[in-house]
Amino acid sequence: MSQTAKTKTVCFAVYEGVQLLDVSGPAEVFSEANREAGHPIYDIRYVSNARDGVVTSSAGLGLATKPLPRNSKNIHTLVVPGARTSSVETALNDDEFMGWLRRATQNATRVTSVCSGAFFLGKLGLLDARRVTTHWAALNQLQQLHPNARVASDILYIEDGNLWTSAGVLSGVDMALALVAQDVSATTALSIARNLVAYLFRDGGQSQFSAPIDLQTKANRSELVSLVAWLEERLTVHTTVDHMAEYMSTSVRTLHRHCKNVFDLTPAQLLSELRLERSRDLLHQPTTTIKSVARDCGFSNASSYSKAFSRRFGVTPIRYRDGFQGALLSV
Repeated sequence: MSQTAKTKTVCFAVYEGVQLLDVSGPAEVFSEANREAGHPIYDIRYVSNARDGVVTSSAGLGLATKPLPRNSKNIHTLVVPGARTSSVETALNDDEFMGWLRRATQNATRVTSVCSGAFFLGKLGLLDARRVTTHWAALNQLQQLHPNARVASDILYIEDGNLWTSAGVLSGVDMALALVAQDVSATTALSIARNLVAYLFRDGGQSQFSAPIDLQTKANRSELVSLVAWLEERLTVHTTVDHMAEYMSTSVRTLHRHCKNVFDLTPAQLLSELRLERSRDLLHQPTTTIKSVARDCGFSNASSYSKAFSRRFGVTPIRYRDGFQGALLSV
């Protein structure tokens, strides 16, 4: 495809063992943007120094790539995906790959990383004095290796100048949606998210963990992991602590003690946490009323919902949504 004034070249720099979703997730977002527009907004390219042109991904699938281009000056968005530690370390020690990557980062209009792809940018000195992030499991290592970087934890993605970094795997989709919102429009990003059955466009400041995942992780091998899943399926149903205890085949007193030990929440607070987290997702839909959000999350009325939301997040539901819409408009 020929390069035009309106077409932005998106170049994925891939290597052996690359995390498949780090590549395919953002790539699908850019491809959807082309389909939405009906003309090529993005010229998507996959490059590597694989001798046969095929890179084996983390899932075992081969990715057909072009050779590392000698001229990297026409790259608009460079995407550096992550991988497991052994694959990243091998690529970091590949002088040919890293030499090309250095030149590409110097020439690209926008440099991005997904997950542990941030370690490549760190080795090139691009993270110094920048606010960046990576996968939660690698945050400490990134900070130790690059003490001058401002590594942010528990965040989906960060934009610092022309440098974008994302937390890991599926947060690469969130970052790509934000890039499309910046390049095209928030409306297009929202449409793509719906097509992909993804979360409606999430701003980068959201946690790397959803409340259900976080709570189930805390429950781990405890029998309470099933309680979280059960409550998630009945957030709109009138549910009391007695109902929870009956489901768990235990007493209210025992359930209360277990919830406090595992979650540092009472059973009632656990249910409220799940309902409030669900409401944050619904608030991202601009046409949904506060009353309907309250109803769809199991609150008795809009007033009680607003009070609970304000206590938990320090802002009213309306202010939260206004802030989110403002973030959409600013990208």
